Amino acid sequence: MTKTPPPTEDEKMIAVFFPIQRKTFFFDQIKRSLQESLMKESMSSVDIAAIVTELQELVGARLVKAYQQGSEEIRLKLHHKEKGSLDLIIEAGKRIHLTSYKRPSPRLPSNFAMFIRKHLGGGRISHIQQFDFDRIVEITIERWDKKLRLIAELLPRGNIVLVDENGEIMLPLRRKSFSTREIKVRKKYERPPSREDPLTMSELELENLCKTAAQDKEVVRVLASELSFGGLYAEEVCERAGIDKNKKAHELTETEIKAIHEAIHALFEPILTHEKSMLRAHIVMEDNDKVDVLPFELEVYKTKEKVVFPSFNDAADEFFTMHIAERIEEQAKTEHEAEVGKYERVLNEQLEALQKFQLKEDDCIKKGELIYARYTEIEAILQGMEKKRKIVTVKLPDTDLTLELDTSVSLHKNASAYYERAKVFRKKREGVERAIEETREKIKTEKEKEVQVEEELIPEKKEVRREKEEWYEKFRWFETSDGFLVIGGKDATTNEILVKKYMTPNDLFCHTQAEGAPVVIAKTGGKDISGEGLREIAQFAASYSNLWKYGFYGGECYCVTGEQVSKTPPSGEYLKKGGFMVRGKRQYFKTALGVCIGIKKNRLVVCPSSASQKEQLDIFVELEPEGELEKNELAKEIVTFFVENAKVGNKEEIKRIATYEKVLKYLPPGKSRIKEVYPQS
Repeated sequence: MTKTPPPTEDEKMIAVFFPIQRKTFFFDQIKRSLQESLMKESMSSVDIAAIVTELQELVGARLVKAYQQGSEEIRLKLHHKEKGSLDLIIEAGKRIHLTSYKRPSPRLPSNFAMFIRKHLGGGRISHIQQFDFDRIVEITIERWDKKLRLIAELLPRGNIVLVDENGEIMLPLRRKSFSTREIKVRKKYERPPSREDPLTMSELELENLCKTAAQDKEVVRVLASELSFGGLYAEEVCERAGIDKNKKAHELTETEIKAIHEAIHALFEPILTHEKSMLRAHIVMEDNDKVDVLPFELEVYKTKEKVVFPSFNDAADEFFTMHIAERIEEQAKTEHEAEVGKYERVLNEQLEALQKFQLKEDDCIKKGELIYARYTEIEAILQGMEKKRKIVTVKLPDTDLTLELDTSVSLHKNASAYYERAKVFRKKREGVERAIEETREKIKTEKEKEVQVEEELIPEKKEVRREKEEWYEKFRWFETSDGFLVIGGKDATTNEILVKKYMTPNDLFCHTQAEGAPVVIAKTGGKDISGEGLREIAQFAASYSNLWKYGFYGGECYCVTGEQVSKTPPSGEYLKKGGFMVRGKRQYFKTALGVCIGIKKNRLVVCPSSASQKEQLDIFVELEPEGELEKNELAKEIVTFFVENAKVGNKEEIKRIATYEKVLKYLPPGKSRIKEVYPQS
């Protein structure tokens, strides 16, 4: 029985390390799976509405070719006389958008791709529309001989269907049967059952929908399912309307239904008006991971880092295609690493064989030379030996070589035999050397393939701006004339965050006596602030309180140090969310109400309307209370003013800086009017 030798130190280290490595790999896989499960998998109705708004630029584009690059994905290669070559991706059940990512085309086109080429090739896009706010997009393509429709179903279990002028299916990507319809050749195309279109729904229709909802159905569920908003946008509507999302839908009052209806129209105004300039396409980031892609900003993500894009097509392309590209690249990399690893193992074996053959060749040559060098001595040894064996072993003194000699032939022939053996090992060595070169070439080729795959998935360069906000940009903020940072909350939640997380005992805490006022903090670090700076802070705090909403032109504000503010109420009392206890002496200021929204060093800013603040702005609009304009109307007017008064060649930059969503965020509560603008027309 063979005794197993004890493990070496290296083997002990491997035995210890390998389980850890396996665990690490296992947890990495779990982490990656969780991240991917949290990522958005498909477009919502809102996303599709925004995409369709932008895709109107494709009207007039000619279809050059079609490719099928996956079981559910097709790519339409288009040519537009102004925009040049464009690639449109349609993935059944998931997404539709333009892409700048290059993918290798299949060597053999699929039947579906060939069918599209045959019937749509050379045709021009005449119409692109979304059906009733549903996840269905219809692309009409006209040729001299026919007018066909390519229908992309982007809802779960979706499809891509080519339909003729009579509404009959010419060919679907996948033949499917449902309880209400059949997706088969020569069948009449029927859309999936549609729900209410929230963008065209009247207030009365919304009220009827809520009143007839199941008795136990919350308003957020009605909005999410019956109006196709999904959970994210349903919660956003409730938040903007100031309605408890868990309230039963049939219990909503007329006032609450009106608020929801107004919130829907305010939230989806960029889509209702088809105004691309009102969109602010971005990807929401968390810990460097992509979480969501949106056409405009939502309150739920207001504290998250965002990557902003010139268009929603660009944002969707980066979000969805990059995710696929990363998966393909990772898979290709794994395959190449496995292939390279296989060749490297072969190379190591070949190098070991090369060393072995080299040693044996050298050994045979040395032994042949030794026979000639000590011929007489070896001959004498052989004569003194008994002639019983044909092969004998001879060990000469003063050498570590042992000779195996054939006594039936002369020493000369023994030496020649060693030289012949050396030739055999030399030929084997040369063969291994050639094999090593071939293996090294294969390794090099595989590594070049890996680089090639990476290059194939690199998109064309686009203008992508990664906007990583400073912590204070999550709030309203400005800098005083003497350089102190001032931050204001926007609601009870941000007031709480501001005081609990960011205020220090040496900071200045400012508030108005009026209800519904923001917390305003000046980061003084214990330093003295000028009288002008204090007046600016007071005006800023008062302007964002309900004093503005009620039409007051002036108000009162007090300031205390951060150490005078506490969340601990007197015994037996309760502080509601956003409420604080202020103890000790207060310093009061009377101030006029007024704010300026302007652009300073290529940033949209808001500040009090003091002369010293206005001097620092390149362009601004000064506001005062009690106007005729609602916030939505006013925000549009301000954006228009900024764009129209931008310097030549700088309009696109201003559109990016002064978006509708950003301006709306800086407007005080209630109605306002424009008091002054700079520059004046």
